[in-house]
Amino acid sequence: MKNSVLIVLIFLANLSYSQSYIGYSTDNYNGLHGVLHNPGAISDSRTKIDINIFSSSTLIATDYTHLTLNNLTNILGDNGLDEIERFPSNNNEILMNIDLLGPSFMFSLNEQSSIGLITRVRIASNFNDVNGELFEGIYDGFPEDNFNFQQENLDYTTHAWGEIGVTYGRVLLKNSNNLLKAGVALKYLIGGGAVQGSSNSLNGNYDLNTNQVTLSGDFSQAISFSDDQDSEDYFSELSPGFGTDIGFVYEYRTDNSLAASNNNNPRAFNQYKLKIGLSILDLGSINYKDAEITDYTVNADVNAQDLEDDFIETLENNGTQTTRNESVKISLPTSLQLNIDYNLHKKFYLNLDVNQSLVSKDSFFNNNRLNLITLTPRYESRIFAAYLPISSSSLGKTAIGAGIRLGPLVLGSGTLFSNLSKKSNVANIYAGFKIPIYHKRKIKNSQL
Repeated sequence: MKNSVLIVLIFLANLSYSQSYIGYSTDNYNGLHGVLHNPGAISDSRTKIDINIFSSSTLIATDYTHLTLNNLTNILGDNGLDEIERFPSNNNEILMNIDLLGPSFMFSLNEQSSIGLITRVRIASNFNDVNGELFEGIYDGFPEDNFNFQQENLDYTTHAWGEIGVTYGRVLLKNSNNLLKAGVALKYLIGGGAVQGSSNSLNGNYDLNTNQVTLSGDFSQAISFSDDQDSEDYFSELSPGFGTDIGFVYEYRTDNSLAASNNNNPRAFNQYKLKIGLSILDLGSINYKDAEITDYTVNADVNAQDLEDDFIETLENNGTQTTRNESVKISLPTSLQLNIDYNLHKKFYLNLDVNQSLVSKDSFFNNNRLNLITLTPRYESRIFAAYLPISSSSLGKTAIGAGIRLGPLVLGSGTLFSNLSKKSNVANIYAGFKIPIYHKRKIKNSQL
């Protein structure tokens, strides 16, 4: 991954496909998973104790090809990019997020406050303004025809890190019709590594008769780790950092929405007609102190096969380069999240979730989340819940998914039905196993 933009792209193309927990993130009984999207959700939760054993969510989005089930099967299998329809342009985009939630727990301290401890591993990758024809030539072999390409303003960042976070939430205001609560998550970050590359301009033309590529331009790459670093040194030199999530949740309650909790434990029931959540996620960064930065300049005729075999080595052998070591600060994928949840009738809800990246995709040394708007109808009870998320993103058309919660098991996808169709630019899947303990209801014969 450190030696070639090609290897990073292959790494992306061969990942299993799975924003995090689409649909399930709206559930009032999701415990820790609600805290990931808004730390204010931890207080006055329906969950008294929540223990996560393991959960994972992955999302990949691109305008280079359709992420249908058939195409994904080909990409992950032996066929690679063969036999799939592609849409190369001068500014293709690829985005990927992997979110692994490890052993974590939360518990209610009292009626006003709750606390949680979260362990998490995340991988984020963004490729912006990729020349699709150049990528195809490097990955899949140059075509049996002459062609010219012009790669402008390429920027990519792949970053892996771990998090150990403490979340605290508290009810700030509570009366007969209103509730306001807030929460904050303080996260210790463990930087696992980052690769960042960019090019102002990289132009060329391919000659089929000579199998040569006339290549000119610039390319820069920053790498936070060393190729010859052994595992012991790697784990002893992980880079630290700090991050923060903050969130607020407001609930509007009516006599009808409060009725179910009368003469019962109020924390065991949803009491709102309308709920609005606002959060800012992933404030923070990780500083890699001794990153290797190499600037390449090339103006030469190069062998096309060499370019296919190793992009970086070809630049090294046919151009000039300068290398330096300096600190590189990788920012987290900071985003703003707005969530509006409306109780339609009893256990039926309609949720609107808006996720907006606060990081410019044109800025170096950072990752940005996918801008995503999701409308989710759901049925929700203590033991069982079902979701039908309908999403629209900055990279794709409308996506439709499905998800369920059944006791300790969670399984779903924000794009399931779209991946089964002929056109889809986003693929997502998530799964988890946890031990939730909900607040008890005082009346034994109350319905679940």
